[in-house]
Amino acid sequence: MLTVQNRKPDPQLHPFVRSYVLRETQQDDEETVEPVVARLGTMLEFQFARPYEIPIYGSERILESPRIAVIGPVTHRRVRLVIRGDVQALAVLFQPQGFRALFGVPTALVTDVGVDASGVLGGEVIELYERLANTATFSQRVKCLDDFLLKRLMASKPLDEIHRALNQLIMSCSPIRIADIALHAGVTIRQLERKSLEYTGLSPKVLVRIARFQQVLKMKSASSFTWAEVAHALEYHDQMHMIRDFRIFAGDAPVRACGKIRSDHLISY
Repeated sequence: MLTVQNRKPDPQLHPFVRSYVLRETQQDDEETVEPVVARLGTMLEFQFARPYEIPIYGSERILESPRIAVIGPVTHRRVRLVIRGDVQALAVLFQPQGFRALFGVPTALVTDVGVDASGVLGGEVIELYERLANTATFSQRVKCLDDFLLKRLMASKPLDEIHRALNQLIMSCSPIRIADIALHAGVTIRQLERKSLEYTGLSPKVLVRIARFQQVLKMKSASSFTWAEVAHALEYHDQMHMIRDFRIFAGDAPVRACGKIRSDHLISY
C-alpha cells in the first residue's frame, strides 16, 4: 500500500512552495501505476530507496528517476510512474513561479523533463539530500526543507508586477485577454510571453489552459457536478473544448482520465 504524508511549508514560503509530500511503500506492496498528466509548477524530488521506473507512452523505453531530480511543469501525458518494491520519495511541490523565484533558474529549461538536480542546483542540493537521508521523521525533514528554502528566500529578489500578472492568469482559470494583463503589468505582450516562459516554463495561453484543466480535476474529485456543469463553471466554450484539453493534457477522455487518477497521486497535491 502506498502511504502518503503531506505538509505545508513555513508560511513565509507559501507564495513559492505548495506542499511537501512523502510517499512510501514496503517491499511486498503491490505495484502502483501513476499517469503523469499536465500540471503547473516544478518539483524537487528526493529518492531514498528504490527509485521510480518511468515508462514512456508509445515506447519500450524506461527511464529511471535520479536520486535527486528537478522535474519541470508538464504539458502533456508523456510518461507514467511505476512504483514497486521499497520506495521512499520526498517531493517539494513548488508554486508555478516558485522554483524560478527561489533559485533563479529559468523554468523553461526543465519543462516536460526531469533532470539530475545536482547539475541544476549544484553541491548544496547534494548536502541537503544527505541531511534529509539522515533525518528520522517526516516532521524533521519538513523542518530541514523549510530551513534550506528560507535561506534561498532571503537571497532571492522580491516578486515583481509580472509575477503578480502571471498569478492573475493562473487564478482566473478562464479566458482572459493577455493584452490586458500585459498592459496592467506595464509590459508588451511579447515581454510578458518571454517572462512567462522564464518564470513558469509555459506561454501565457498554455498556462491558463493547464490551470483550468487542473481546476477541472479538483472540481470532479471534490463534488458531484456533471461534466457539463464543470465545463460551464470554468467557462469552457463548450464541453467539446474541455474534452479536447483532456486528450492533450491527460491523453484520454475525461471519464477515463479521471478514473486513472487516484487521491495518492502527486497531481492531487
